[in-house]
Amino acid sequence: MDTEQQDTEQQDTGQQDTGQQGWDRGAPLDPEFVDTEVKAKAELVRGDFGRWELPGGGHALREELTGQPERLFLFRLPDERWYAGYKTISDLVVDHDLPGVFCSRVFWFNVVGLVESVRTSDSDARVVFRPLPEADRRAAFDAITPLTELVHPFAKQREHGREKTSPADGWRVSAERAEFLGLGERHIRDYTRALFGPRFTDLDHDVLAYDPACSTGQFLSDFATLNPARIRTVGQDLSGHMVDFARAHLERVHHGDAERPAVAPGSVDILFSRFLNSEVVTTAAARRILPRLVESVRPGGTLVLLGHSPVLLDVPDLTAAGLVVRQTTARVEDHLFQYYVCELGG
Repeated sequence: MDTEQQDTEQQDTGQQDTGQQGWDRGAPLDPEFVDTEVKAKAELVRGDFGRWELPGGGHALREELTGQPERLFLFRLPDERWYAGYKTISDLVVDHDLPGVFCSRVFWFNVVGLVESVRTSDSDARVVFRPLPEADRRAAFDAITPLTELVHPFAKQREHGREKTSPADGWRVSAERAEFLGLGERHIRDYTRALFGPRFTDLDHDVLAYDPACSTGQFLSDFATLNPARIRTVGQDLSGHMVDFARAHLERVHHGDAERPAVAPGSVDILFSRFLNSEVVTTAAARRILPRLVESVRPGGTLVLLGHSPVLLDVPDLTAAGLVVRQTTARVEDHLFQYYVCELGG
């Protein structure tokens, strides 16, 4: 079984009714695939770009659209040059047996060089790049600011011409899966508390925090620990399994599609979107849903986009929806990850 087929079956198998367990993580990753990924990471660390050499000269990152195209990312620095990046297998997968391949984090060694061309076919994506020495790669990584957008231009496809998404009725959950989901977002939860702590810790009035695809409810409930007396939490999820699980963690949880927010228009002080992402919805759906979420936010309120997999929306999508983008990227210690912070004008 190839890795894409394996990954697809892991996702699909997880929707079957498994009784009390509620979730089957599926078969583990192929050890040969993991070994190849670990070796690629080691090569990037030491600056060996041999596996990406083109027969006629030059270097290219190439991924089948039904493979791992979401690992490719681009960013532009103030010098107006575009840089190419290549995600490697997450140590959360290798060291903690987390399902999947990647996580949201990007490290200095994931920066490979300067972009020379970008092209897609009906089956693959290719980024031709000029490798840079380690000092320049580290310098480019260090130069990324909170407003440097990490763009993942290639959405993962389940089959040619069809983006991979979650099942129509959402995902099932179990205590084991909830633990895995929590581990994969721990760095994002910690960052969220640190970023918004000064604003929400000393509130003298109630505020509404809303997660329209709340999953287990852990993310929103963790945020609410900043001020449990004042932060009112409302979750919503497509999966009835997730809704039942989240009720133990949130004040209110609604079963329904995020296209129809379960809160009143203009009532939300802070909205966390963790589902307008690759492998959850299509790019077209993300662009369609965003304005409906924005309608639920009060003027001056905040909308945050983040997630385990790449966000499908870029700054132009956000500004077109009436949002002012305050941040696109978070930096914590030795890594970066997408973290869009937007305000609704008015």
